[in-house]
Amino acid sequence: MTYPTSTTAGPQAPTVGAAQGGADVALYTTSVNSRVAAVTLAALEDFATRHGWTVVHQAYDLTPLHVPARLRTGWRTVAQLLDNGRAAGLVVPAEYEIARTPSEQNALRAWLLRIPAFAVYPHARHHGPTPQYLGPGAPVDRAWCRSYALTPASLRGLRDAARMYLTLLGWPGDIPTAVEVLSRLAHNAVIHARPDNEAEADGEMTVRLAVAEDNVLLVDVEDPRPEFPDSKAAIDGEKGRGLMYVRLLGAQVTWSLSEDARTKTVQARMLPDPSP
Repeated sequence: MTYPTSTTAGPQAPTVGAAQGGADVALYTTSVNSRVAAVTLAALEDFATRHGWTVVHQAYDLTPLHVPARLRTGWRTVAQLLDNGRAAGLVVPAEYEIARTPSEQNALRAWLLRIPAFAVYPHARHHGPTPQYLGPGAPVDRAWCRSYALTPASLRGLRDAARMYLTLLGWPGDIPTAVEVLSRLAHNAVIHARPDNEAEADGEMTVRLAVAEDNVLLVDVEDPRPEFPDSKAAIDGEKGRGLMYVRLLGAQVTWSLSEDARTKTVQARMLPDPSP
């Protein structure tokens, strides 16, 4: 079953139903950490406000994703608001927070269209697998990956998404510093990796955040220009200041070519506690 994407919510937000300007909406998320849930709801409220919706209710459940939505107190309250028309729309980070299986997703979509109500999932379109859960709150996949246009306009959205996902991934380090590191790497890609031919498309960069063993954070930015002239001088801060600043923020910087040598990836490695 396919469903439309509302232009009101923007191209990065899959939408079920017709999202109307000025609508009353309910916000919902689930987490095993109340702090993460609160941060998520704050981001959802900002998203809703920017799209001209009025938030009439916010709810979260402190449960892992494998607990069915029908058994969650917060979700039942939100569903009742939608069912009785007190809210016209629903904003949730991603559909899998409510419906995990294809049959559950089809049932959720059919219910929303029948009421009718709309649902918007502002953080659903990321590359790679949906986070999987093994037992209560035990994340298996702690990585987020997404592509952005190689334009300066992408940087603000990238920073907002990175701040959100570093929190959702549960990285215990300095999140504002990590966001700044990613922003610097992405800015370098925008400046140096855009196609020379103006007739060509701007191209894309792919960013990835991964929490590895011992809570080491790996910040990757892949761009379509494999050349990296004077890479050592750039990393050492002898040519340009972007990567030097990344190092001053406490990150270890390396770079590599893809297997087909068509793209390169610049990586910053960050410890959760940069102190000696």
